[in-house]
Amino acid sequence: MFFKKKKITPPIVKKKSWILDFAIYLVGATIYALIFNLFLLPNNVVAGFSGLSVIVNDIWGIRPFIFLLISYIVLGILSLICLGFNSTKKSFIGALIYPFLIEATSYIVPYVNLDNIERIVEVMCGAIIGGFGSGLIYKVNYSTGGTDIINLIVSKYLRKPIGTCHIIANFVIIGLGFLTFGLSTVIYSIIVVCVMSVIIDKIMIGISQSKTFQIITSNETDVKKFLLSKLSHGVTVLDGRGGYTGNVLKIIMCVVPTGEYVTVKEGVLALDPNAVILVSDVYEVIGSK
Repeated sequence: MFFKKKKITPPIVKKKSWILDFAIYLVGATIYALIFNLFLLPNNVVAGFSGLSVIVNDIWGIRPFIFLLISYIVLGILSLICLGFNSTKKSFIGALIYPFLIEATSYIVPYVNLDNIERIVEVMCGAIIGGFGSGLIYKVNYSTGGTDIINLIVSKYLRKPIGTCHIIANFVIIGLGFLTFGLSTVIYSIIVVCVMSVIIDKIMIGISQSKTFQIITSNETDVKKFLLSKLSHGVTVLDGRGGYTGNVLKIIMCVVPTGEYVTVKEGVLALDPNAVILVSDVYEVIGSK
């Protein structure tokens, strides 16, 4: 007797609207373009590929709009040749629109008075708000071109991690900024790159509201009772084995709100001072605990 294989219907995955993605990109790119004109360009901050336009503007007086538009077109063509259409389309679209947003937002600058604000405050505001705008751009898988395209090309042909390429590209740009503007530019640019990186991560991944505790303890019963009864948190008990000793271990895993981090840590150590506790951030919990 032959049995027909039962067809498994794949789950329906809702596709995100490209219109919504593009709208989010426009919001993020407009924010970053405005921040570039308000805070980064006037303070000679050379963060990212836009930093090259700051250097070129100071040396040759070429408007950032013109330099970025020409550069992004050239890089877009290189990306099409080296990476193909699918890897290039969103970066190329973003790269073409971004210079026009810089030009458009530049006309707002004369109407904003920042004379009484300290330079470090301007730079920090630029880094935080600019990181928010960039985070929106990356969250919908767009980019503003520039170093993103260069990093992908270099990574492909030199077989280097993209993160390494990103660090090298920023190091080169900041180095050129040092030769053009001096040491203060290097300091402010490093601050901006570091702060923006943190903000971009938070926008893309989210802010951790929970912690995962993985507890290796010889006092499994009391630790479970503490977590289940006193704190009312569900736990999962995993079987483990020491890699060196071969001893059987019990690993208690529990997700708790960040606000209860100290309570859980101190409570577990009070029950078992020799417990090994691993703590990591949790950005999302799906399903029941």
